[in-house]
Parts: sequence; C-alpha cells; structure tokens
Amino acid sequence: MGILSEMFDEENKDDLPAYEGEFIAAGEYDSRPDEILEGYKVYQKKYVYRSLVWKMLIVLVALTSSVMMIMTSKGDEIMPVFCLMLCICIGIWFISQPITNKKKLKSGLEINAGTPYKAEFFTDKIIISDMSPIDENAENAETGEDTGTSSDKENETSDEEKRPPASVIHLDSPIVNIIDRSDMFILVVNKSYVFIIPKRGFSEEGTEKIKEKLSVIMGVRYKAA
Repeated sequence: MGILSEMFDEENKDDLPAYEGEFIAAGEYDSRPDEILEGYKVYQKKYVYRSLVWKMLIVLVALTSSVMMIMTSKGDEIMPVFCLMLCICIGIWFISQPITNKKKLKSGLEINAGTPYKAEFFTDKIIISDMSPIDENAENAETGEDTGTSSDKENETSDEEKRPPASVIHLDSPIVNIIDRSDMFILVVNKSYVFIIPKRGFSEEGTEKIKEKLSVIMGVRYKAA
C-alpha cells in the first residue's frame, strides 16, 4: 500500500516534469479567402459529404418505410403521413447544412481577409496565433486609460498578452487529423472544426520536416491529399 500511495499521491504528481514537445517549424502568413475556401472544399469532400451520404441513406430507408406504411394503411391514419413529411424535412435540412456553413464561412472570410497569423508546429501540438497589429490608442480609449507612459512595471503589458488567445491543437488527441496538400496543411478537429495553414509561410525545409515528424507521430491521422 505504501508504494501505491507514493505512485498516486497528488503532491508527487506535481513534482513530475511536464512533457514539452520538440519544436519542428514555424511560419507566418496572411488570411486569403480563396485559399481558405479551397482548403474547406477538401475538408467537405473528405468528411462532410461522406457523412452526408450515410445520413441520406438512413433518411431514404425511413422514407421508404413511411411510403410502405401509407400504402398499407386504411387511409385515415395520420402517423405514416407525419413520418413521411418528417423524413423529407430532415433530408432537406441535412442537404442545406453544408451550403449554409459555406455561406457563413464566405461572409466571415471577407471581414478577416489579410489578417496575419503565425503557426508553430511541435511534436505534440500546433499553436496558431493572430498577429494583427495592436492599436494602442484604440485600446486606451476603450479602457479609459491615460496614454502617458508609466514607470510602474506591473502595469506594463507585453504585445503577446494583448493579442487574442492563440488556438492550441493537441496532436495526441484521436479527434485531430491533418490533410497534407501540396500547398497547405488542413487541420481537422472532431470532423467539425477546420484550420487552414498555407505552406507559403514556411520554408521548404520546414514543410518537409513537419511531414517527416508528424506522419510518424500521428500515423493514419496524417493523410496526404
């Protein structure tokens, strides 16, 4: 019991060194709507449309069952008709979702076009940071702070702390997949969230190193397109 207590003691857990992944490569790039849409199409083809096919097959089976119920009913039953209408509505909703999501993406891309980003690849994670310039005057106006300089170091804030929180994608999670295209990396999280990282922001050596390292670490979750 003494050995087990030491192994699972909470205080001893805090003393264990945290695993830090090895740095692979980093690159900076700007957001381009046409580029992101191209990557989103690849994501839709590989994940959304495949899932849609299975969903529509289920709807088709349910639709066929509803039609058979109507044909075999006495004609005064409401339930078969209700099931038929419900199947049609669900099928239309399934088909419209990818179209609606793509339209929403397009409208958001126009607003964020030209936004600079930085992507850092490690053996255990990928960090994507918004590198937009910080408007000090606008920030001071919003917070009502004095624009004069202060000698108090505790009130000083670095640019990194003022930026929006970075997106951290942990590669050890089974819900994370990477599609490696000739011009971009497409990160897919839980088959629902997509991050497009163009390779133009990286050196040729950096992209090769990323492929070499992550294809081994992630295995089948690292796919070449």
